[in-house]
Amino acid sequence: MLILGLLILIAWQVPWLQWLVYPFRLFGTFVHELSHGLAAIATGGQFHRFAVQPDLSGVALSAGGVRIVVASAGYIGSAVAGGVLIFLYQRLLSARVLLIGIGTALALLCVLFVRNLFGVTTGLGLAAVLLFAGLRLGPSWRDALLVTLAMQLILDGYNSLFTVLSLARESGVHTDAHTMAQLTMLPALVWVLVWMGLSTFVLYYALRWSFARRGPRSSTAVTIPQEIR
Repeated sequence: MLILGLLILIAWQVPWLQWLVYPFRLFGTFVHELSHGLAAIATGGQFHRFAVQPDLSGVALSAGGVRIVVASAGYIGSAVAGGVLIFLYQRLLSARVLLIGIGTALALLCVLFVRNLFGVTTGLGLAAVLLFAGLRLGPSWRDALLVTLAMQLILDGYNSLFTVLSLARESGVHTDAHTMAQLTMLPALVWVLVWMGLSTFVLYYALRWSFARRGPRSSTAVTIPQEIR
């Protein structure tokens, strides 16, 4: 998992390798924007719709809710979602069940909330691929795909640093970090470092869950009294 994470970070920055990770990053964009919307609902607001663009950018439109929570939920939600996937995979559910569940949920959420053509077609396409993978791929391929999806989500906080640095010289470009800077008066870079720290925290525990051994099952001891002579 650690090697996979390093390869993902490298592939993000090497132009001729980015096509390999494009579907995974596209999936991450869907989770990122959905996290904004779900945070709005969770804090008493409304989630209207969201759109995803070919350049992997996205925008979620919501009303009400706690603005700071909603604005920071994209990267936080992605990291938490990745960690939850690792936990469920290691402790409770198979990759087959998780891939089918993710594909079904993504298809439903796209129909309900996505309102641009590219977002609808690619979202439903990703959902179909995930369903196919869960139903038809072999166990090893399913496991590899699920772990890759989870690692992509966990490392989304690192992607925020690359995004902010690459857009630093462009005027008029707005990111979640800039929104948080306006709301809190803290520099955008501070929020980038916070999201990177959260990603590192989730990654650490994901690795612990992966390598930790399960303890022995508890058993009830029965004491048989010795015969009194």
